[in-house]
Amino acid sequence: MAVRAHVRARVRARPAKPSLRSLLPHLPLAVLVVAYAVRFSLLSVQVHDGFGTPPYDMALFDQGIWLLSRFHAPFVTVMGRDLFGDHTAFILVLAVPLYWVYPHAQTLLVLQSCLLAAAAVPIYLLGRRLLRSTVLATALAAAYLLNPALQDGNLEQFHPESFLVLALAVGIYAAVEWRPKLFLAAAVAALLCKQDTALLVIPLALWVAWRRNRRLGLILAGSAALYMAIAFEVIIRAFLGTASFNMTRIPFGGMLGFVEAIVTKPRQVWDYATSRGRPFYLWQMGAAVGWVFVVAPEIAAVGVLTFLENELADFGYMHHINYHYSMPLVPVLLAGTVYALSRLRTAARRRAATGLVTACAFAACVVWGLAPFSEHSYPHWNPSSPKVHEIDAVLRELPPHAVVSAWYPIVSHIDHRTRVYMWPTPFAAHYWGLYRHEGERLPFAGDVQYLVLPSPLTGTDASVFSGIASRFSPVDEGGGVTLYRRIAPG
Repeated sequence: MAVRAHVRARVRARPAKPSLRSLLPHLPLAVLVVAYAVRFSLLSVQVHDGFGTPPYDMALFDQGIWLLSRFHAPFVTVMGRDLFGDHTAFILVLAVPLYWVYPHAQTLLVLQSCLLAAAAVPIYLLGRRLLRSTVLATALAAAYLLNPALQDGNLEQFHPESFLVLALAVGIYAAVEWRPKLFLAAAVAALLCKQDTALLVIPLALWVAWRRNRRLGLILAGSAALYMAIAFEVIIRAFLGTASFNMTRIPFGGMLGFVEAIVTKPRQVWDYATSRGRPFYLWQMGAAVGWVFVVAPEIAAVGVLTFLENELADFGYMHHINYHYSMPLVPVLLAGTVYALSRLRTAARRRAATGLVTACAFAACVVWGLAPFSEHSYPHWNPSSPKVHEIDAVLRELPPHAVVSAWYPIVSHIDHRTRVYMWPTPFAAHYWGLYRHEGERLPFAGDVQYLVLPSPLTGTDASVFSGIASRFSPVDEGGGVTLYRRIAPG
């Protein structure tokens, strides 16, 4: 009897299932999330179908994940490096099962849009919890989805940062709400996205040590730092033979040289930090959220190390909102803005400041974003144009297992094969391997069976082709593209 009474008590204690009325307040968020996912899924697929996704970086991930899905080693011949040696993006393994169902590049593009849209949910939940207002939380989720750095990065092919954006949004929500298991899971997921994501995890872990649990926060911060060292010095070195492949992006000769320059050449460092659009990048990132996070910047400060990495890199794409490097900062800034708003003393101030954030996000989206009402669009050929149909017809003549060297915009459409190269590689190496043999003919050039090249060829392309033209014969052409088949060895 006692057991039955206990069971009945547990049944009575179960939370009631949510009713339709209780779900209605969340409907605007659902509409926003779905609208974003649909809009950017369709747009990114349209860009790809119109040959607007170049091999760097679309084909890198598409070929790598396709190889994994076919149980091959993920050596990406487009770039001449292992997928996990280029970046320790082990999170990409989660995308492999999708290629068992629908093995197409479009799968990654839709997945990316859905992951980025989903990150609005933890921002919304954080807003409801801290601001105690569904309306304000919905407005801030909208500000996240309107962010031009998010939208522009979404259209820059596919990148594992799309997983990172969601992991960070969940991680910050779990840290502030203090859900330790969820926080740790999000932190691990973030670390698996790339070798330098510890630059985001460490500051968040230190915030947890300060505000929530000192021991857990310090252990995680130390573990993240250790993992980053292992990623560079063990994993990447094992694949590439070096850990410094991308270190050339650090100015003044690397990290130590940069630190030394701050002390010995402060004027040069200042001139460097204020050159090549870097101040404007700072302005864009802050203006899109109205700079409200400065009211209480402790959560927004989680992104400081990554922002400095982008801002000071000797690589222009990193301090430009059109590229994927800026995407992970967006959920940090929005969550930081939510936290700052919660520190305002009155409800009226919170409402006014949220209005400012939303207005700034909308204005930034109009000027710099890719929404239907934005001033800009993403350049690509119309997938339904005769030119695209002609190119597609030419590519259908290509045998599925042939070794191919192809023109830049074509590669990401034919990379589901074990060997495909970006022309003029391997006849004249270009952005291949560790870039130590640029311009050289690689030993396996004789293995290439087909070429897919623009017509007519000009400049360097024409010069390289003239040296091998006698070994290839045209098979088909259309849309300004010619398919060649090897007819002679060498």
